[in-house]
Amino acid sequence: MEPGPDTCDKDLGFIFGVLLAIIWIALLLFVQSALFPRQSFTANPFTAWLTVGLIPFVMMVGNYLIYHRKLGNIETVRSVIGLTSNLLGFLLWFAVLVVLHLAGYAPPYQVNAIGGLLVILVLYLAWDWSATRRKPRASAEQG
Repeated sequence: MEPGPDTCDKDLGFIFGVLLAIIWIALLLFVQSALFPRQSFTANPFTAWLTVGLIPFVMMVGNYLIYHRKLGNIETVRSVIGLTSNLLGFLLWFAVLVVLHLAGYAPPYQVNAIGGLLVILVLYLAWDWSATRRKPRASAEQG
C-alpha cells in the first residue's frame, strides 16, 4: 500500500498553487496589455473579475493536484467541493456582472472583488455544510 502524503506534500501543494496563480496573473496581464494597452485591469469589471476571481480556483487546483488528491475520505471531498464551488461562484458572479453591465452599472473594483469572493465563500460553506451533515444510508453500512 502506498504511504499517504506528508507535510512536505502539503507545502509543495501550496507552493505549486501559488506558482500557478502567479503564472495565471502574468498571462492575463500580458494578454490584456496586448489587447487593451491603455486600460488598467481595474477599469473593466470583467477583466478585473477574470483576474481576481480565478486566483483562489487556480491555487486550489495546484494544491489539489499535489496534496489533497492523495488524502482520500472527507478531505478529498472537501477539496473537490472547494474547487467546484470556486468555479460555480466565479461563473455566478460573472453572470451578475453581465446583468449589472446591461443595467448600466459598473461596480467599483473593490466591490467587484469582495462581492464575488463572498459569493464563492457562501457557496463553499453551504455546500460543505450540506455534504458533511448528511448521514450515510443504513443500506450502505450493511453492504
